[in-house]
Order: sequence, then structure tokens, then C-alpha cells
Amino acid sequence: MNRIPDNSIIVIDMAGDVIKLRVSEQNLIDRMQLIGFSLKEQFMVMPVVDVQDKQRIIKLLINEGALFLYGNGWYPSEVMEYYKDQKINFGKYKIIFWTDENTYHIEER
Repeated sequence: MNRIPDNSIIVIDMAGDVIKLRVSEQNLIDRMQLIGFSLKEQFMVMPVVDVQDKQRIIKLLINEGALFLYGNGWYPSEVMEYYKDQKINFGKYKIIFWTDENTYHIEER
């Protein structure tokens, strides 16, 4: 398991009809539950109704400072790039990636 930053929300999957998060602190878990996420084992999940609902939730997550997992093959960072290609502008957001299990990097896009 990679070390995650303190006080962080990491979007780990949003390619399908469920958005899945890793959340590191109880206060953030509480905030995500207010948005509509539920705790399922070590993840927080929220089903989405349609594309507009997903985009609404993405905006909320960006406003909460969420980090979008970077990678290829429909990782959250790829979904964000797809939306950008579709001319859907969410403004600035952050991605996270690891170079080893203890070293992560956060970049603003």
C-alpha cells in the first residue's frame, strides 16, 4: 500500500458509474458523507446517475481539494483529460502519483 498524504482525498476510480475515493482523515470522511459518499471497507463510494451528475461531483471534489490519481487507461487523471478534450472546463485541479511506495508527487493541472 502506498503512503497517502495526510488530510487528503484521493479519487482512485471514476471511469464507470461509481466514483471511488481514499480519504485519510475522519473530518474529510464526514465531509464526503455530507456530499453523498458512503464508507465501504477502506474506500468511499458514490454512484453517479449520468454524465452531468458525475461532472457535478467532480466539481465538488475539486473544491474540496481532491487529488486525482494519475495513470493511463482511464485512471481519474485520464478521465479529466477526456473531459478537457470535450471542452468541459473544471478549472485547476491536482493529480497525484507515486515514484515508490513512500514518495508521492502532487501536480496542479
